[in-house]
Amino acid sequence: MKNNFEQNAEPIALGALRGAYGLKGWVRIDPFQDGEALLASKKWLHMFRDGTFKELAVQQVKPHGNGVVAKFAGIETPEEASTLKGAVGLMRANFPEPAEGEFYWVDLIGCQVINTKDQVLGIVEALDSNGVQDILDVRSSESRFLIPFIDHYVLSVDVTERMIKVDWELDWK
Repeated sequence: MKNNFEQNAEPIALGALRGAYGLKGWVRIDPFQDGEALLASKKWLHMFRDGTFKELAVQQVKPHGNGVVAKFAGIETPEEASTLKGAVGLMRANFPEPAEGEFYWVDLIGCQVINTKDQVLGIVEALDSNGVQDILDVRSSESRFLIPFIDHYVLSVDVTERMIKVDWELDWK
């Protein structure tokens, strides 16, 4: 699945289904990031490996340790819960609004990255985290840059214009 910011037509996977939790049909979910979008929405999708998906009727959801547990309509036993495989996600339009100065990774993928000299470094192809900070993976046909997503290097982000301005030189590889 591609993350298409313009169309918002495809679901975004936000967590992996990890089996049954308890005796009443709850399911464990391992969020790919912090889980805030899952906790704030009731319009979840069950995403299958073949790219198809179907809506899940979320009855309850709550944080649990480093993950999330959820109760879905029609899932009443641990045996039924353990049959759920794949991932859960949301349509981008159903994400809660991020706080000021915060961004969803999916919104940054595809943004053009320029430096303070207005030189194009490339396009954000992916993001990762090293445990301390998020890292922009910026690529062009000639270069690859791994830029820490911190205020010292990232000067501005304009998701609407699909532009990120950084304090980074072309020869910093």
